[in-house]
Amino acid sequence: MTKSKSIFDPGAGYIVTASHQWSNFNEDVFGLFYQPILGTAAFAMFHALRTQLNEKPAISDRRLQSQLLVQLNAGQQTAEEGIQRLEATGMLRTFTQTDQLGDLFVYELQPTLTPAEFIDDNLLSILLLEAVGEARFKELGEFANRFTLVGHPAALKEITHNFFDAFHVDDQRITRLPTEITTTREKIVSEKKAKGELVNVDFDWPTLVQFLKNQPITEKDLSSNRDLIEVEHQLYGIDEPTMARLITQSTDLTTSKIRPQRLKQIIAGKYRVDAKQPVKEKVSEEKSKTTLSQEEQQLIETCKYYAPVTFLQQLKQQMGGFVTSGERAIIRSLIQEQQLDAGVVNILSWYVIASLKRPTLQANYVNAIANNWMRAGVATAEEALAHIHEFNDKKAQKRTSRHANYYRQRTTTVREKMPAWANEDEQQIKKSTPEQLDRLRQRLARRKKSVGSEGDESK
Repeated sequence: MTKSKSIFDPGAGYIVTASHQWSNFNEDVFGLFYQPILGTAAFAMFHALRTQLNEKPAISDRRLQSQLLVQLNAGQQTAEEGIQRLEATGMLRTFTQTDQLGDLFVYELQPTLTPAEFIDDNLLSILLLEAVGEARFKELGEFANRFTLVGHPAALKEITHNFFDAFHVDDQRITRLPTEITTTREKIVSEKKAKGELVNVDFDWPTLVQFLKNQPITEKDLSSNRDLIEVEHQLYGIDEPTMARLITQSTDLTTSKIRPQRLKQIIAGKYRVDAKQPVKEKVSEEKSKTTLSQEEQQLIETCKYYAPVTFLQQLKQQMGGFVTSGERAIIRSLIQEQQLDAGVVNILSWYVIASLKRPTLQANYVNAIANNWMRAGVATAEEALAHIHEFNDKKAQKRTSRHANYYRQRTTTVREKMPAWANEDEQQIKKSTPEQLDRLRQRLARRKKSVGSEGDESK
């Protein structure tokens, strides 16, 4: 989808079409393999679009996207997120144009992959493994092989006949195709499905090769698994030395070849287990934890569970953004160069994006916070959150102190020196007889009248 038309506009029109391979769509595969990684919004969006699929769709036969929101009973942001996820998983292609009737979106539904193709796809299989866990992933692998003969006997010999064994076709008709065939082919829309490519991968491949130099792994085998390795690096922020150890653990000792499926399982298991393992906490951390609210404790658990890049991805999605290559580089620097704990990095991301409402992580600003935390000895997620509280409390105290000083200055009673005649009159009032009081009142009245007349003249 082009950037200029990437926002789901309720006032725009839309039509739904389908790939000419749509007949390969499998409902069971979509529910078992795609639904866990799509989520409810994208899953519902796909079926909502599917109900609008008609034979021989036309540009003029469009509907407003606001009607799609009514059908989904969802907001604009939810709809846009659902479309983006469908596009990312290859279930939807989106086209756009602007004509006399306004903006138009064309949503082209795509068929599902086969279970074997899905598992063989690095990106999709990693997401599925994360979503369903290792046990369920193995079950889905068995589902993919449900019609395959178990324990394929080595004695079986394939005797399958080829096409020309069964059919006899005139050689001249093959080299010179009939007009009916060429005409029909031209009418079928050509679809060149773009393969997802990794961009801006900051993984140091030569360094990895150097680390594995003394291992029985060939560079050719390593290169054949490069996409998988770089995908895992992007998802978890795994550095080159760690990746080398994980690859060694996943290598088949008998064949000296990397087992891709095993590598995925080891990485997913390691990062999930490490995140759930109890961390040795200091006494100060225990004290700070007791003062945290339930939401803050949940935040800390979440920060410990997710890898920094994954956590930031979830955070940016909730805030309506996406993770930039610069932000990935910042996180990588915090972990590798500054040696910050992953939970601390996640708290920092949360503080900048969610608490301070900044749209992106900026290197100078993030590094300044990280340096302050390191000087303060912050080493865990609990300490990071406690440090944020302490910093905010100090700011609040300064703000309160400034406000109090200002208030005191504003409310200080100003005592002016009264004129001598007023004091004299006051003393006379206290000591005078009734007759004297009458004369005093008359004198005050005349003085008041005299002052008033002078004021009138000044005008």
